[in-house]
Amino acid sequence: MIEAFSQVNWPAVIVASIAHFALGGVWFMALFGKQYALALGIADRAPQKPGLLFIVGPFVCSALNIATTALLLRALGIANYGDALLLGLVVGVGYLVAMTVNIAINPLFPRPFQYALINAPMFVIGSLMSCVILVAMS
Repeated sequence: MIEAFSQVNWPAVIVASIAHFALGGVWFMALFGKQYALALGIADRAPQKPGLLFIVGPFVCSALNIATTALLLRALGIANYGDALLLGLVVGVGYLVAMTVNIAINPLFPRPFQYALINAPMFVIGSLMSCVILVAMS
């Protein structure tokens, strides 16, 4: 596993992280902004200017997920798009969607399943996209 860590293509992780961040921006601001606010129970509030945590936090979290996926790609010896997409689907559904639903069923979320239905596809698409970028740049 240590050897796989040393073989991770870090520039690819950065490119995939930037792409994932851009996907999230389009997803949550342009495509599903109103539905997302409704799912969070804040649709009646005036839009706020995003703070630094709102911008840096998702980028760092996605970068950690993508770095972990890059490590798995190397450890599993995945070098083709088909297997990369399969890993992206496994990570997307098995980890990211499951965690999103787990977070959403918190009693503080007024519409947990709407929240999950908005977030889950973005995480799966982001995971698939990241795996493609990681393999393309290796």
